[in-house]
This record gives sequence, C-alpha cells and structure tokens, in this order.
Amino acid sequence: MATYRSLLSLKSSLDDPDSRLSALSALRLLNLSNNVFNRTFPPELSNLTNLRVLDLYNNNLTGVLPVSVATFHCLADE
Repeated sequence: MATYRSLLSLKSSLDDPDSRLSALSALRLLNLSNNVFNRTFPPELSNLTNLRVLDLYNNNLTGVLPVSVATFHCLADE
C-alpha cells in the first residue's frame, strides 16, 4: 500500500472548490467525492501537478478536462 505524505479529504464537505486548493501544490491525494458539484472541472485543480490520486466520484462535473490535466505525470491508474 502506498504512503502519501500529503492527503486532503473533503468528501461531502464542499459547496465548490476554490482558489485555496491551488495553493496546495505538494498535495498527492485529493478526495473530493460526494460533493455533488454542479459545474465544469474546477480549474483550480490544474495547479496540483503532484497529485497521484484525484477522487471526483459522485459529482456532476460537465464539459471537458483542461489540457493541463493531461500533463499530470504522477496520476496513477488505481
């Protein structure tokens, strides 16, 4: 099992992610599941280039992923 130095779980606790998330550049695991966001992919998440796990389960995200997400070399297919 992998060990993550930087974990943030905001499961079912946010109305909308904001710019404060983009300041967490060392974040490796981000759980935003079950927040039921009704919007496009949060652009603030594009700055989190060290993410290995991004959980967006059970949200109503629309549109396309930003090109910057494709450059997240650390994202793991788990």
